[in-house]
Amino acid sequence: MWPVARALSFRLLFSELGAAGSLRHPSWEKPRARMIQDVALAVQELSFHIRLATAEDAAALREIVGTTLSHPHGKGRRAVFRSAAQRGELLVLERYDPKAREWRVGAFVDWHMRVDDVLTIRDIGTEGEVPHSGMVKQLIMELIRSLSPVAMSVKVRADATEWNDVIRSITGFSFEGSEYRRPHWINVWRWSRESAERAAHVQRAPRFRR
Repeated sequence: MWPVARALSFRLLFSELGAAGSLRHPSWEKPRARMIQDVALAVQELSFHIRLATAEDAAALREIVGTTLSHPHGKGRRAVFRSAAQRGELLVLERYDPKAREWRVGAFVDWHMRVDDVLTIRDIGTEGEVPHSGMVKQLIMELIRSLSPVAMSVKVRADATEWNDVIRSITGFSFEGSEYRRPHWINVWRWSRESAERAAHVQRAPRFRR
């Protein structure tokens, strides 16, 4: 069992229902129970969770995934997710579908942690014709929080503009170089804790008016 599996617990974009009490206002006429119900629905519709995949997720992933690092233009599909799930190296992000009132897999990340604590991203995929940047970022940030790698690498086809833009936008990633794999050029991106901390420090630095 992956030692940090419990860290991949249910995560809401907003706070839990206990925070609903802070939304009370004297001018509101709705009973408090109705207010809590409305807040619960709003939170539920905007919620997601990340968990370790199981072998049973393979069929759902093949059905919903539209674009991946390995097939950025959606012309191919990964044949097997089962082996990655069995190794405990596959995460899925599930989002709540308010219309169907059920949880549905929307994205995945396949990774491998080396003995030197360097994380390699093998593949990432999301639903839709173009990568969902929010889902990709949440999955990568979950790996960083849970595994605490010293560095991370991911390879993206040079002609996959949307995927390169998504990786570039994640704090700590920088372009390392390109390599040729017939018939495509591949961009190599690298993340390190030091570069992430430097970037975060720059973002927090106060700006003074002259």
